[in-house]
Amino acid sequence: MQFKHLKMTGFKSFAEPEEVAIEDGMTGVVGPNGCGKSNIVEALRWLMGESSARNMRGNELEDVIFSGTASRPSRNFAEVTLTLDNTSQDAPAHLNSSDEIQISRKLERGKGSTFRINGKVVRARDVQLIFADMATGSRSSGIVSQGKVDALINAKPRDRRNLLEEAASISGLHQRRHEAELRLNTAESNLDRLEDILIQLDEQKATLLKQARQAARYRSIADRIRKADAHLMLTRFTASMAQLDHTEQNLRAAEREVAAATTAVSAQQRKRDEASSTMPPLRQAEAVAAAEMQRLSIARSELDNEEERARQAAVEIAHRKEQISTDITRERQLLADAEKAVADLAEEASAITLENEGEAPKIEQAADQLEQARVEADSAEKALADAAARSRSAEREAESIQRRNDELQRQKETAQNSLAAIDLASLEDTVKALATHLKTAEAASTMAMTARIEAEATIETRRSALNTLTGDRTTSTENLARIRAETEALTALLSTSAESTATPVSGKVSVDEGFEDALAAVLGEGLAAPVGKNRNGYWAEITIRETASCPDGATPLNDAVRAPAELAAALSGAGVVASAADAEAMQPALKPGQMLTTKEGGLWRWDGFVLPHGSETSAAQRLKQEARLRDLSRQLGPLADAAGEAEEKLAAATAELAGLESSLQQLRADETEASTALNTALREDQRGRDALASAASRHDELNETLISIEASLTEAAEEAASLADTSSLNETVTSLSLVAEEKRQALADAMGAERSISNARAMRDRRQGEISREQTLWQQRQNGANERLNELNQRMTAASRDEENLNGVPERIAQQRIALADTLEKAEAERRAAGDRLAEAETRLQLLEAALRDADQNLAKAREEAIRQEAQRDLARQQQHDIVSRISERLNTRPEELAELAGLNPGDEIDTAEDTITTLEARYDRLIRERETIGPVNLRAEEEMLEIEERITSLEAERDDLIAAISKLRTAINQLNREGRERLLKSFTEVNRYFGTIFNTLFSGGTAELSLTEAEDPLEAGLEILASPPGKRLQSLNLLSGGEKALTAIALIFAVFLTNPSPICILDEVDAPLDDSNVARFCDILGQIAEKTGTRFIIVTHHRLTMARMDRLYGVTMEQKGVSRVVSVDLQAAERYDKTA
Repeated sequence: MQFKHLKMTGFKSFAEPEEVAIEDGMTGVVGPNGCGKSNIVEALRWLMGESSARNMRGNELEDVIFSGTASRPSRNFAEVTLTLDNTSQDAPAHLNSSDEIQISRKLERGKGSTFRINGKVVRARDVQLIFADMATGSRSSGIVSQGKVDALINAKPRDRRNLLEEAASISGLHQRRHEAELRLNTAESNLDRLEDILIQLDEQKATLLKQARQAARYRSIADRIRKADAHLMLTRFTASMAQLDHTEQNLRAAEREVAAATTAVSAQQRKRDEASSTMPPLRQAEAVAAAEMQRLSIARSELDNEEERARQAAVEIAHRKEQISTDITRERQLLADAEKAVADLAEEASAITLENEGEAPKIEQAADQLEQARVEADSAEKALADAAARSRSAEREAESIQRRNDELQRQKETAQNSLAAIDLASLEDTVKALATHLKTAEAASTMAMTARIEAEATIETRRSALNTLTGDRTTSTENLARIRAETEALTALLSTSAESTATPVSGKVSVDEGFEDALAAVLGEGLAAPVGKNRNGYWAEITIRETASCPDGATPLNDAVRAPAELAAALSGAGVVASAADAEAMQPALKPGQMLTTKEGGLWRWDGFVLPHGSETSAAQRLKQEARLRDLSRQLGPLADAAGEAEEKLAAATAELAGLESSLQQLRADETEASTALNTALREDQRGRDALASAASRHDELNETLISIEASLTEAAEEAASLADTSSLNETVTSLSLVAEEKRQALADAMGAERSISNARAMRDRRQGEISREQTLWQQRQNGANERLNELNQRMTAASRDEENLNGVPERIAQQRIALADTLEKAEAERRAAGDRLAEAETRLQLLEAALRDADQNLAKAREEAIRQEAQRDLARQQQHDIVSRISERLNTRPEELAELAGLNPGDEIDTAEDTITTLEARYDRLIRERETIGPVNLRAEEEMLEIEERITSLEAERDDLIAAISKLRTAINQLNREGRERLLKSFTEVNRYFGTIFNTLFSGGTAELSLTEAEDPLEAGLEILASPPGKRLQSLNLLSGGEKALTAIALIFAVFLTNPSPICILDEVDAPLDDSNVARFCDILGQIAEKTGTRFIIVTHHRLTMARMDRLYGVTMEQKGVSRVVSVDLQAAERYDKTA
């Protein structure tokens, strides 16, 4: 695919839609600084998926939208569209249906970016993968922005590896591997979580199994509790019925007592009402007499109060007249003082007016003398200032020349000291020593690298051995675990089959291998019987005079069996033959007590009983199991020793490998240290050479400086000699200073005289104003005194009039008091008679009320008893209702059904005694405690266990799917890594070859090479650049000059293009640090690459030579401030036109 056409709308400074055709060859972009040339480069990078605002020279991505100018509004979106030529049909398969592919990115404010391919919305990763497969992208080395060359030069070797990745076309491979690793990590995390869930579910299943057993026990106890509760409730219900009958009888008796007491209260109530009806008239008569007496008492008190008020008023009037006389005397004195003060102030004001009129000529004379003295003093001061200025100017010029001379002397001395301090011979010796140190560091670095490689080879060998030992340990451990598991299973099986505490005789029998079936056939179920008495059968020791012998022609079974003496009789007549046919043939000849068997089993007895072989009995199985158990027990010891030995060897090998890896870490650290020392030695060597060159240059500069200083000293001496003598100027300044001082003194005296006269005049003026204010104040006081005298005379007249009115009051009060005393005595007698009659009636009423209260108390007691009995009846009813409610709540039944629920017969008598109820409650509580002892019970345990088992089955299927997916992902990642290494190594060889060739072309000689560093894995290694310009030794890129670094980096970029041509290459002012000759070679290389690879170049430049070599030019201008426009010129078309013309 080839880049064909770029369109920008609202992107940065491109407010209007602008288009750039990307055609074959080299396209130049030119224009003044700041006009928006680099915005074209950034538009392509942004389209390719750049997501860093900082890399787009902004604070946030929305900064790429045109933000407006003083005359243009801002835009709400930015859009960049790229058209690709897909006639070669090398795009991803789903895009090969079209010869053109259009990729666009649109950013709206507040909404984010939208990517589209042929109008269809896609992910940013889809766009990035398309460009990555084309060996380009937003951060590809094929887009060399400003400063990118310096970044490549200063980058660490590991960061330069992306150049090789692009050359190998594995950038997309890396992204796919990263996605696969993410999916792998996710799958492994899911698998871990799934394993955890399965473990948890297994634990839940075991818990639920235990809970199911608890639930069964819980239900059994619950049934017993229900019966006990029903019996208890039935007893309580029966007792409550009896209690209710008793309380109802007591209530009826109490109600009869209440009726009798109510009749008695009614009789006493009538008597009390009759007595109460006579009381109101008596109380009314007594109240009228008391009110009359009270009225007369109040009238008497009022006469006493009136007499006291008249006496107090007379005293107050006398005191008031005395106070008024005192105030009149004081006001008359104040009036006399005011008249005298007004006269004195008028006299003082007249005297001040006369004094001011006499001093007017003196003030005018003092003012004239002051003005004359000021004029003379100013003239003298001006003359003195002019003379002093001339003198100071001459002194400053002399001082300046002296300072300049001193500074030149100091500079001369400094330069001489600096010149003497430069020791060129010593610096040359230092450079030689640094070169020797550099060679030593290079040797040390080589040795450290060799030691590290050897250590890694040793570790790899040890690691292989460790893997072998790990396999041996695993095999031994598995064998031991298998034997132990079989031993434990057989032990458990044998112990389970023995129901009694006695040991079966089979446990005391030892039989040769292969004879187990024969012994089992002979003894049968007797093998399970113990030796010694047992209720289920046993082998007893008996004395037999004669036992049967082994049949002739058979092998005695006793030869293959070691058994207790109790089995001797049973085994003595048993013989083993080769086959069942032999046994059948020999059976008729058997004597009593003899029997035949084979190794495969079967039994042929003397009495004709035959047990065919082939059906294995439980006894035979047990014998084989016990034999196997003994064999396994013998194997356990050696296997445990072997497992322990394998574990020890593995631990020793692991420790040895850990030690070697630790040594390897140290060797790597030593190698890093040696490499660091080498880099340090390289830097110090370069610094030494730079210091020597700088010292030589400084030596020459100091010699030139000394010559310049000598010339300046001569010039300063000539200027000092040309200055005039300043002594005459100083004498003139001294004489003028004396004259000026005399004039200043005369001015001060005139100013003192004028100030004294003015101050005296001002004091008199201030006093005259004060006199005017005091006159007004004394006049106000005089008027106020006259007003207060008039008011006091009026108050004296009113007091005399009030005193005359009070003189007749005492006599009138005495006459009224005598008349009132007679009337009060009569009223007192009438009140006492009415009170006696009222007291007699109240006494009689109290006696009747006491009798009524006694009757009421009796009625209240009867009612209380009735209420208490009613409460007892209600309580009994409530208790019965509560019992019925509890029966319904706890047992969900009716009281009449309790007997059946409790398991009682219909005719059984219910014992309601307290002891019986207590016993039933104790039984119920004991069952409740027994149920509570079980603890929390999950009654749905069985259902939940079934659900858990279904979930475990489902999750195990998911686990198997995940394991298969993880295996596929690991295989895919390994394949991607293997393919990536192969491509990277191949591209490294090609890039290194092209790099040396292009370097030689750009430098007109010299050599350069690349090397992989920092890691053995090419996918993790760094890229180191070594160059040797003509006349220089091979050295690191960082040790070259600035121009050499730039050319070397450009050579590397072009080598990548030649290895894996990219359809587009963008160079943003890459030729800025190059001179004209280097620019020419740079342009030659560009032309060769464009012709050879078909790469289309977009070159942003300011260099005229580069512009001249372009096939077409686009100019970026700003017709309006802040708004970029693009214009184009096709130089090839212009050249063809020129030729035809």
